[in-house]
Amino acid sequence: MRDSIILETINLHKVYKMPDAADVHVLKGIDMQIREGEIVTILGPSGVGKSTLLHVIGALDRPTQGSVKIDGHDLSQLDDDRLALFRNKTVGFVFQFHHLLPEFTALENVMMPGMIGAAGQTDLRAKSLNLLAQVGLEHRAHHRPQELSGGEQQRVAVARAMVNRPRLILADEPSGNLDVHTAESLHELLWSISRDFKQTLVIVTHNQELSRQADRYIELYDGKIKTNQIKKH
Repeated sequence: MRDSIILETINLHKVYKMPDAADVHVLKGIDMQIREGEIVTILGPSGVGKSTLLHVIGALDRPTQGSVKIDGHDLSQLDDDRLALFRNKTVGFVFQFHHLLPEFTALENVMMPGMIGAAGQTDLRAKSLNLLAQVGLEHRAHHRPQELSGGEQQRVAVARAMVNRPRLILADEPSGNLDVHTAESLHELLWSISRDFKQTLVIVTHNQELSRQADRYIELYDGKIKTNQIKKH
């Protein structure tokens, strides 16, 4: 594992303005650092801000206060267009609901982030086919999502997250809708990809067994960090 800090949050707050009710203060001063190559899980009961934190550090949402730095880049200094470009190149996402586009094949779904980033089509197609092979789905490349099982759809989502070789992979309850056996297989895949490609992996999860496999966990409670820097053995 390298020593460089790839992700840092400083006094991170997120407040949602409610038109007919009191504002909802979800994140309340989150300070954390994640090193390059780490596998880190974010734990806590429902409603403590885990997914909100993931969305903010992944540049899908902006904080109300504080800053997020990825690979030394302060995201608050980027306008919306530059932020979208940075996110496309630097961050890969795997969600609980895979969000595959139903009208496209598995291969086309994997290629999508590269197409958005204007990658060359020939190289992108070859890279996407290789990624599908790595997740065990080369034989399903031309099938649409509705023709795939839940586990297969999530494997496509993992390949899609990898296609731009992002510095950071963020996963939000990636196995939440899968049975135990399929979930374990997905976890093994995520771990293998993180180690093989030396990529940083941050996972929001309720799964205690998954958390025990990580390098460490960050536990949230009431929008704040309750536990951090706990090494897993």
